[in-house]
Amino acid sequence: MNKTPSWFQYPNYNWKTKHATIIGGGIAGAQMAWHLCQADWQVTLIERHTQLATEASGNPIGVISPKMTALPSNGEDFYTQSFHYTLALLKTLEASGKRIEWDACGALQLAHNPHELKRWQALKDRGLSPDFIQLLDEAETKKIAGIHLNADQPYKSSYFPQGSWINPISFSEALSQHPNCKIILATEVLQLEKADGYWRLLSHSGESIAESEVVIITNGRDLFNFEQSTFLPHMPVVGQTTFAPASAFSSKLKTVIGHEGYLTPAIHSQHVFGATFDRNENNPMIKAESDTVNFKQLQQYLPEFTNSLANIKSAHAAVRITTPDRFPYVGGLPDKDFYQREYQDLHQGRKWKSYPSAEYQKGLFMLGGLGSRGLTTSGYCAKILTLLLENKLENTLDSNEEMKHSKTLLQNCHPARFLIKALKRRQ
Repeated sequence: MNKTPSWFQYPNYNWKTKHATIIGGGIAGAQMAWHLCQADWQVTLIERHTQLATEASGNPIGVISPKMTALPSNGEDFYTQSFHYTLALLKTLEASGKRIEWDACGALQLAHNPHELKRWQALKDRGLSPDFIQLLDEAETKKIAGIHLNADQPYKSSYFPQGSWINPISFSEALSQHPNCKIILATEVLQLEKADGYWRLLSHSGESIAESEVVIITNGRDLFNFEQSTFLPHMPVVGQTTFAPASAFSSKLKTVIGHEGYLTPAIHSQHVFGATFDRNENNPMIKAESDTVNFKQLQQYLPEFTNSLANIKSAHAAVRITTPDRFPYVGGLPDKDFYQREYQDLHQGRKWKSYPSAEYQKGLFMLGGLGSRGLTTSGYCAKILTLLLENKLENTLDSNEEMKHSKTLLQNCHPARFLIKALKRRQ
């Protein structure tokens, strides 16, 4: 395996105590809390709302499915590993007595345009395991779906037999219910201040909310409101989903459907579909016109299904954060001044030069920028970040096949990666 570049290397940690404070009680924060608790950490989870999973994680129903590319890629590998890991985690939680509202009903990704059809053919040619993905023709797609999808234009599809729908709130609550996890609700952290080796978490008035050697920022659209993280490039995207009562026809749908958006089978006698994708928007207001957009999109690809619906209403709107390369931020927050000083000549391409190992804002970490697939990817990311905090990553790489790509993941998701790209381009 290639040596990790200096700017992506992490130190070995020697924490005074195994206590971490997590800012943000959505799915990312809940995943971090669970994984740290499993490693015998004490966790304080702080959420600004009166309940967990209120914003991007507050969608009534979400989807767990991988994202495939025509040819093998780091992105596909990340989503595939995350998908398998999350399914195993759900079963582990249920085996421990946790109650989660979800169903592995399967998921169909329709080959609804020439680009998707080309990808469908490329995936079929790869001979992937049918336990993971099945490349279905039009008749097979209809049979799995349980209904006509588009009589005028029957679809081929990629079918994930283990694809699932899930209630994110029930997932987040199951993850955060642990004796080692203290939850503080209705409390907003607006500032971080370092003193004597500990981070002080401050309120709007400057009052100290908590103090911790390790802090993990997971608070969605507010990830970058802190002085220590504001330099990280990102884009807010507003997504709104829509409800529709199930009809006699639509209730026969058996699986999740993916096209440009997604559609769930009938859950508690109603479907959830959407979501809109309003780039560079930071105001998650419910809008009637967004429901219209969702309805028209669904009608474009699934006309018979849509025409059977009697009425629609708004479900949920929230801001999701994406990054320029669509990988999340997972890892330690870099010391920006150190990077700009020590790696300033990277643009000269001096491959012979030895650079010092990276320096970080010690004890400050991030898990965020998960976009619209955080339900699928957050658990795997939290697992890797926990291994990093525990100094167990190298041992895991040697002994655990499931985690063999952990080092690549940490590089792809490193919070300093855009700093390094800019320095290499001399920007």
